Amino acid sequence: MSPIRKVTVPDKQRTIANEIAISGIGLHTGKPVSMTFKPATAGHGIAFHRTDLPGSPPIPALVDYVVDIARGTVLGVDSIRIHTVEHVLAAAAGLRIDNLLIELTDEEPPASDGSSYPFIEALQKAEIVEQDAEREYLDLEKTIAYHDDKHAIDIVIVPSSEFRVTYMIDYPGTKLGTQYTSMYSISEFVEEFSRSRTFCLLSEMRMLKDRGLIKGGSLENAVVFVDQDLEENEYENLKSAFGYHGELTHNGAILGGVELRYPNEAVRHKTLDLVGDLALVGVPVRGHVLAARAGHASHVEVAKMLRRLLEAQRVARRYGGKGGRGYVFDSEAIERLLPHRYPILLVDRILELVPSERVVGLKNVTRNEPFFNGHFPGRPVMPGVLIVEAMGQTGGVLLLNSVENPETKLVYFTGLDNVKFRKTVTPGDQVRFTVEMVLFRRGICKMKGTAHVDNTLVAEADLTAAVVDRES
Repeated sequence: MSPIRKVTVPDKQRTIANEIAISGIGLHTGKPVSMTFKPATAGHGIAFHRTDLPGSPPIPALVDYVVDIARGTVLGVDSIRIHTVEHVLAAAAGLRIDNLLIELTDEEPPASDGSSYPFIEALQKAEIVEQDAEREYLDLEKTIAYHDDKHAIDIVIVPSSEFRVTYMIDYPGTKLGTQYTSMYSISEFVEEFSRSRTFCLLSEMRMLKDRGLIKGGSLENAVVFVDQDLEENEYENLKSAFGYHGELTHNGAILGGVELRYPNEAVRHKTLDLVGDLALVGVPVRGHVLAARAGHASHVEVAKMLRRLLEAQRVARRYGGKGGRGYVFDSEAIERLLPHRYPILLVDRILELVPSERVVGLKNVTRNEPFFNGHFPGRPVMPGVLIVEAMGQTGGVLLLNSVENPETKLVYFTGLDNVKFRKTVTPGDQVRFTVEMVLFRRGICKMKGTAHVDNTLVAEADLTAAVVDRES
């Protein structure tokens, strides 16, 4: 256990000093549950553990483990599920807590009042403490964007010195209408956003009930906006659906006449959901998120994009990359990754890297290349076999960063298919290699590579490779 002490420096990792439990029923499952927050060591991250399932593993709160986003964000490993994690994760993110073990006696955290605030109160009572490890951040170096044309969803994240959110929701023809909000710093979350509650439209609520969801939903943990006319006899059905025993009416906008905590509580709760979903990146993000008409599905897709960026930044730091200068690895870093050396090391820079997915490399072709002395001496042309070799070396960077301990591995290419040379490469050309992973299973990989000079395709190939231990 790493030593802990009281918080003094905000950029140190944090956990809690004491265990604390909170009980209730799950929003969607309707099952009683007890949830216990426990301290965790530096670097542990946040993980959920089902104590009702003997021998079940903890499930890291990472986007890699998201298995469903139909209504709320669900984490899972094999058949084990943790439903609706976003409100709990938003509380941890809002308090800048990095390391927690969250134990559950069932599959869904308690709904409480439908917001994150009860979890924040519990975590504050447990005493937030600092750990002897620096907090890691994901710093955006360029704008990233997500667009869903079918649902008119847009999420754009631009570089920023800290985490900011601007959010817009649009429910035309309903009392909700269009709402906006902005959070200029995560320090605003506790007071300005954490109390905002889950909401839905009345028509949506009926659909969710028909699908067997919101079994634990009530007017005590959700705000229901009325978007359809109600006959007098329909109130009894609604009282039964919500387990409501008093007189049930609505004030023209909200079922039960529930008072809003903020005039724009709905969009603030969307921001709360976003904070919780982006916590699945695994580290705090420094960027300004601009979201329009988004939801859990799009939040999670953006979290996946950010997680890939984080992995690329980690690889660059590990091998001395020059991220932020227009490329990821220079030739010295590439030598730390690949076993090749001059004159057969043919890749000068790695421009882009998305681990396990895609890599882009660069080769500057000069008249001093040793192969020009004997390959068409009067009219120098880069040998096609070396173009493919350079393509393979670029793919080797991608492949070695898809396995653990890449410095102990070698990549042997076992097959080439569909090799085509489209145009000659001559001195002065700058060749850009793009290699995408098609399949990686049990140490065997298939990749698709292309080579371009300017915007002209000069070569392409399908490559098959095996990753083996360097010693063998």
